[in-house]
Amino acid sequence: MNCSWIKISQNLQKGILVINQLDDTKFEQFLKRIVIKLQLQDTEIFTADERKKLQVIFKIDEETLLIAIKTIIYLYKRLLKFIFMPVDLQKDLIQIGFNTEKTEFIVKMWSLEIKPTLSELASKASNKCGESQKFSWKLNTELSSSLQKKCKIPKAYLLISNEKEENEIELTHSDLYAMFIQLESVQNDLDNLILL
Repeated sequence: MNCSWIKISQNLQKGILVINQLDDTKFEQFLKRIVIKLQLQDTEIFTADERKKLQVIFKIDEETLLIAIKTIIYLYKRLLKFIFMPVDLQKDLIQIGFNTEKTEFIVKMWSLEIKPTLSELASKASNKCGESQKFSWKLNTELSSSLQKKCKIPKAYLLISNEKEENEIELTHSDLYAMFIQLESVQNDLDNLILL
């Protein structure tokens, strides 16, 4: 149970156990209410009367209900500080102890919450890049030197520039291949986000 984005404590584990026992049919509304109140930065998530009704609905005592509420608040505050692939988030939540149904509700709610942020980041990035970005490349091959006869060393030079600055990167074959693999991985992640 090791996740880099959340500290697994005894209180968290206890809260997860409580949440897993809550009725699935009522949990989604419960979760939505907490998330909405967090967005509004409301200090009181539920009134005393609402908490009593929730105790009856979920058939739990007040202390157990408060543990569930505090666990969800802590979890969401942590979740909103990171950007995940939904599949990875789902795996992490299951790994730390959530059951499949609760995990699906949490991932669904998180996806709805984070979508505007991702859209905003994408629009800012496209506005910054605009059409002023230029990309060019060249390939040089060092065929031999005084130290090594008949040695071929291919080097790629990538030039990325805009109106303000110009950056040139020199890459060997292995560097270029590693960069290609990373870009392909990023492209796959972006494609998966689009499919949501």
